[in-house]
Amino acid sequence: MKFIHIADVHWGAKPEKNRSFGMIRENEIKETFQKVIEYANQHQTDVLLIAGDFFDKQPTKQELREVDYILSGLLNTKTVLIAGNHDHLSQQDEFSHYQWNSEVYMLDGRDKDHIYFKDLDTTIYGISYWTNQIMEPVYDKMAPQSESGFSILLAHGGDESHIPINKDLLKWSGFDYIALGHIHKPEIIFEDLMAYAGSLEPLDHTETGNHGFIEGEISEEKQQIEFVPFAKRKYIQVEVTITEEMSAFEIKDRVETELSYRGRENIYEVIITGSIDPEIELDFENMKEDYLISDIIYETKSRWDYDQLSEENDFMIQKVAEILKDEPQALSFAMEALSYARER
Repeated sequence: MKFIHIADVHWGAKPEKNRSFGMIRENEIKETFQKVIEYANQHQTDVLLIAGDFFDKQPTKQELREVDYILSGLLNTKTVLIAGNHDHLSQQDEFSHYQWNSEVYMLDGRDKDHIYFKDLDTTIYGISYWTNQIMEPVYDKMAPQSESGFSILLAHGGDESHIPINKDLLKWSGFDYIALGHIHKPEIIFEDLMAYAGSLEPLDHTETGNHGFIEGEISEEKQQIEFVPFAKRKYIQVEVTITEEMSAFEIKDRVETELSYRGRENIYEVIITGSIDPEIELDFENMKEDYLISDIIYETKSRWDYDQLSEENDFMIQKVAEILKDEPQALSFAMEALSYARER
């Protein structure tokens, strides 16, 4: 039995909505999911497992129809999903009442908490969220109801407010595979047994590294899983160290060199460290037209930094630093003038 395990797609999310490439990222979330469907067909996948938060919020009927149509493109693959904290079910929502045209099985945890596929001799268990927070460790008590056939658990959570998970307890629960969602960083917890798929596409600058899905196979002869990098882009943090002797052109040239080395397809958070001449004004707008830059963070210090000057064994320096501590440029000018006067 072959499966693909995805989670935290967050369909409808608008990452980087305040950036010029925000619409691109919104669309790429959907495009990457469509490519997962193509991949499943190419690799003759039996089951697509969705471990919660497929939608960024409770979906509209139009969003459900859109996803239903895409899932109908699966040739021989069944889809089993649970709702997570973001797209949790309610008595009145569209999600819990939607009638799927494609072969989709929702494990809502009330009317249905497992589904058995005779042709695969596999039972898949899961519980959907009916509220955005669940503080009880509900998975601690879950175990396969039958000793025969294969069993998989779909689970969403892992922190105090969203179903605390005792991973060691789950390890010995008897499931052949435990497909986790909620944590956006992909991680194989126990080899060939338990994993977080992570978000299919990274959703903000904190989600660095590769993103994609878990692909696995369970049979009488073997049981194996592996992480498949599949996201269109990665968030990469780039640190550029500069000095006060560098001109504005040289600084920008160094930043662009670092970005070009890593490629135009990624999204960058640039952190500028070291020291900078206070008279320099940097403008990266032209560079943002060529590269996807989520943020530029300055962690630079002037040689006339207040924290250092306040510890100087010089009353005049300490006094001026105290007066101008909230005006770094004025402090720099004052120190330059004082230094020049003393040299004369």
